[in-house]
Amino acid sequence: MLRRLGEGGMEQSDAVLRVFGLSGQLGEALRRLGLPGPVQAWSRRPPGAEAAARDLAAGIHWQTGDLGSLVLPPADLPVLSLGPLDAFAAAVAEGRIQAPRLIAFGSTSVHAKATSPDPWERALSGRLARAEEQLFEAAARRGSLVFLLRPTLVWGMGRDATLSRVVARARRQPRLPLPLDAPGRRQPVHALDLAALALRLLRAPASVAGAYDLPGGETLAFGEMLGRVLRAGAPGARPLPLPWWLLRPGALLPGPWRGPLSRLARDLVFDDTPARALLGWSPRGFQPVPADFPERPEAPV
Repeated sequence: MLRRLGEGGMEQSDAVLRVFGLSGQLGEALRRLGLPGPVQAWSRRPPGAEAAARDLAAGIHWQTGDLGSLVLPPADLPVLSLGPLDAFAAAVAEGRIQAPRLIAFGSTSVHAKATSPDPWERALSGRLARAEEQLFEAAARRGSLVFLLRPTLVWGMGRDATLSRVVARARRQPRLPLPLDAPGRRQPVHALDLAALALRLLRAPASVAGAYDLPGGETLAFGEMLGRVLRAGAPGARPLPLPWWLLRPGALLPGPWRGPLSRLARDLVFDDTPARALLGWSPRGFQPVPADFPERPEAPV
């Protein structure tokens, strides 16, 4: 039995898993699939009392804590981190989080943005690389298993910062100019496929621990990806085709679009052979439907 810190004091909990990031899009996917049992979910800002009460009935025991300072009491439980990787890796390296099995999500940005013209993106890639190294080194010292998962562009919950933002903008601005001929290939991955894999890894054999790139089940051009997104999420939109090469000069200017514009013609394609062979990874192709882009007024564009 584990002790759970609740608002009324210490309570008992038969938790089977500790989770960070359950309030994000991967957490939503995990909850949609169904949790494996009572879980302890840690967040800087747990949901309000009404939502927390509903979650408690579903076996989710919310805890308040910041990865930058949180110290978990010892427990023989797996820990699942849905992000951010750098803060989680630091907590593990400092011994504030210890577990026999660590499942953590990173990103293929560790590869894709290492040579970006945008210094912020290069710094992000560097932080991810250092976090990965830190996590594996700490786990090796303590004899923990690490399953590090690097997804590509995540979609499916309407909460991603890329495709769902395009949909939201196109719903408000049907004649949105878009580079529908951009040739760089992409491999978008559905959040539900990632959540399903995370659940399987709770019982995966120790022999398959390691780091894995997780692209989606289909490789397609960036422009075609945008076209399918709009047909599913904003069917009333009539985007204005914007030749991708007209945007190339933007990659030379400082600003938030510098990195993305530099990749319009670049293939971001990753090998998932190890994940397929060792983890049973078999993601769906990119065939979005309207339900993948629900209306979310709170999501800014």
